[in-house]
Amino acid sequence: MIRRVLTGGEMSKLPKYGIEAQKIRALLVSYGLKYDFCCFYVGEFRAGCAFLGGLNGSFVLSENGKCDRGELAEFLTFSGFSEIFCSENAGEELAALLPCCTQRANVMRFEGNAVPYDIETEPPLDNVYTVLKTAFDIEYEPWYLDMSHRIRHGVSAFRALNDSVLAIQHNINGEALLSQVATTPEMRGKGNARRLISAVCSELSDSDVYVICEDALLEFYRRLGFRRTEVAYSLFRE
Repeated sequence: MIRRVLTGGEMSKLPKYGIEAQKIRALLVSYGLKYDFCCFYVGEFRAGCAFLGGLNGSFVLSENGKCDRGELAEFLTFSGFSEIFCSENAGEELAALLPCCTQRANVMRFEGNAVPYDIETEPPLDNVYTVLKTAFDIEYEPWYLDMSHRIRHGVSAFRALNDSVLAIQHNINGEALLSQVATTPEMRGKGNARRLISAVCSELSDSDVYVICEDALLEFYRRLGFRRTEVAYSLFRE
């Protein structure tokens, strides 16, 4: 049975490590359990547990043991998901059960030598958005509301260098995730994103640093010292 989480103790079996688990923890720390637009669910099965964190219909799935994917698919369909982020195995099985299209992503961990640089540690969010909108199709208001909320709760932070920006999406249990890496068109090809990523990896040297990227960016991150550790799936409702 899958039920809504009403107390923090119900998340006690959420795996301590892993991209999906940390994404759910980041949501939980940022929003807590009081909002209807950000909900958490736990499913208990004979051989394992499933945990779901959902923000405005976009879900993250983390599993601890073997779960009933059929029941998960029924629940997600009923919940009206717009997107599901999950492991490769879960993604392949759920894709066969849900009305969705799939996108594979590479989870990469930094294993190189980081070099510190003098970077901006608290760039204004409006300036960050100006850079991001040159590379991503994002709407200002929902992006600003979410990221400012995460920053206020100490979950996320932005760093900047010469019209390059990136987000430290979270740093939980010694696992940090970088995201929203972008450079304005006129400054691309000058090495600023590379220097910014290196500086942030140096800043986070006490943690394992990850990025999630499409195949087109595999070589870029490999040259920076990242190695692919796993494949994740995003499922988008058709």
